Amino acid sequence: MPNIQASIDTKPLTIAGVNADGILTINTHQESVQYIYKIQLFVTTTIAELAISYCKYLEEKTGQKVILFVRYLSNAVIEGFLKHNIEFIDTAGNIYLNSPATYILIRGQRPPTTKISSSNITATTLKIIYSFLQSPHILQSNYQEIAKVSGVAPSTVSRTIQDLYELGYLQRQRDGNYRIVNYMKLLERWEMGYAESLRAKLILGIFTPGGGRSFAEIMESIIQIAKEGSFLIGGELGAAIFTSYLRPQSATLHLLNDDSKTSGTLKLKVIGIAAKLKLKPSPLGEIIIIQQFGINNGWTNYLENPDRNTNIDFYGEILADPLLIHAELLLTADERLGETANRIYHQYIEPRGNIFGEKKILKGRRS
Repeated sequence: MPNIQASIDTKPLTIAGVNADGILTINTHQESVQYIYKIQLFVTTTIAELAISYCKYLEEKTGQKVILFVRYLSNAVIEGFLKHNIEFIDTAGNIYLNSPATYILIRGQRPPTTKISSSNITATTLKIIYSFLQSPHILQSNYQEIAKVSGVAPSTVSRTIQDLYELGYLQRQRDGNYRIVNYMKLLERWEMGYAESLRAKLILGIFTPGGGRSFAEIMESIIQIAKEGSFLIGGELGAAIFTSYLRPQSATLHLLNDDSKTSGTLKLKVIGIAAKLKLKPSPLGEIIIIQQFGINNGWTNYLENPDRNTNIDFYGEILADPLLIHAELLLTADERLGETANRIYHQYIEPRGNIFGEKKILKGRRS
């Protein structure tokens, strides 16, 4: 564009403990403005609020302007971004820049034609991505083993791996196997997908304590029933146990997965748990019961020398995996949950990418 010069540094960096994909600098006759940028391939209306909260968090933590690079933004998402002054550029040519250097707003451009789109990342394929994030070395296994762990068909595994390879999330090695190119990028895509589609398909019921009781009054009962093997504990309560930092106000209960159980039997199990805890249905309740998928939704210690945590020693077998807990915490734009999510990421999730051969040490992480 006339009288505007832009330069880009594609080297990933960490500012104030936050990962960025690079730096975009825009120069005009009036001013020079520097942005840190994040690449987020797909942002739909469902996860737009999450993206907005994320950008605001980055700006607050780094003290710098933030811009999103996206494959395509619909008019509905653009409206939300404009309302919250989130600057962006997509590959269709939609642009919003609002700085002392320049003001540009271009919208209504059609999406580019691409072979792989966000529709390829379905609720089913998200289950496979989860198994890669939980245990990256499973990519060295055959499709049948990955399918068993993920709870999907082998043909779906094959198709998902090809899609992730074409999207740049996986790299093909000389031996024909694959590895994760950037663990954090794949994690971010999974968390967006979890919020957008997977979680809604797993929810079995939402409840609140009956009899005028508070959540704090039933926490111990939740833990005791979990020890009976009925469910895994996630959400805020799971995060509180992992970190000893948060005073939980809610919980996500992951109902044990059993392929032999019919939907009717699952409903009976949900009713049984609600009866034991004396819960009543409520769309805004503090207790969400969701169905597990695959065979590895529980906490597994993949690290040889993890930071010692007596809570984990005592409660580890009833906790959901940190990946699931972290994703749940990010659903709400809350500072206390964001800080807790950050602790869980650095202590329990980030090391997985490192220990299983991730080339780049991920020093920063969003909350």
